[in-house]
Formats: sequence, C-alpha cells, structure tokens
Amino acid sequence: MGVALIIVVLAAVVFVSGCTQPGNNTTQQNNTTVQQNVSNTSSAKAVDVVAAQSGPTTAKKGDNVTITYKITNNGNEQVANVKISSQDFEQTVGTLNPGETRTFTHQINIPTDKEVQEDFGANATVSNPFYIGGFSVSFTDTSGAKHSVLSNSININLS
Repeated sequence: MGVALIIVVLAAVVFVSGCTQPGNNTTQQNNTTVQQNVSNTSSAKAVDVVAAQSGPTTAKKGDNVTITYKITNNGNEQVANVKISSQDFEQTVGTLNPGETRTFTHQINIPTDKEVQEDFGANATVSNPFYIGGFSVSFTDTSGAKHSVLSNSININLS
C-alpha cells in the first residue's frame, strides 16, 4: 500500500511538472520578446516621439476638466504628418522638428451618475477614479515610414 502511494505521488509530480513547464517557458519567451521590443523602440534616436497627457488629480462628478496633450520630438530627425487623436479630441499638428514640443488642451466633462444612468440604466455609476485612456500620435519619418505611439492614461480621483 505504501509503495503504491509513493508511485502515485511521483507520477503526479512528474505529470504536474510536465504540464506546467511548457507554460513557464512560453511566458519567459513572451517576456523576453516584450523586453526586446521595448529596447528596440527606445534605442531609436533618429525617430523618438513621445506623447504624454495630464489632468487634475481630483475632481467632482459633473465637473469640466482640462486635459493637456503634449507631443515632443526627442529624435534627431524631423517628423511630418503628425496627428493626435483620442476618444474626445483630434488635432492635426503638421511637422515637428527635432527638440520641438507641441501642447494642446481640451475640456472633458466628467458625467454625473444621473447622466450615466440615462444612457446605461438605473444601476450604472461613474467609476472612481475616473479613467481617461491614452491618446495616439501618428506621424511619418523622413524616409516615409509611418509610425504611431500611445500616450499614458490618467486617473482622476472623484471627491
């Protein structure tokens, strides 16, 4: 009986390690791929456009808040056909020279629970914190290749 139990336990260990090992390898390979992609993107000095947005850290439901969109060309080449877009805002920027930054602002309304309920039903509420996803920037480099970058997202705590 004791020998049979040991064999069953050993078989279970072999089975579990055999089943989980390929998953672990896959995860490690995916992480390595992501890290390589990040370093390839960050090492490009000729084309290096950065997008960032900011807004208030706190607000109230029903407030209009100002969101600031900032695009900076940190590369050493001019970029053209620069366009930014978000869910609520679109702007054609044109050309950004090396070292140049453009800043835009846009007002966004944080809805009240009543406004959200009119659109989504009686149980709907405004999330706290209020989440604003990132905006995208598309542009063309001097060789004609098209690029796009995504800004950070922001959370506004509702009081």
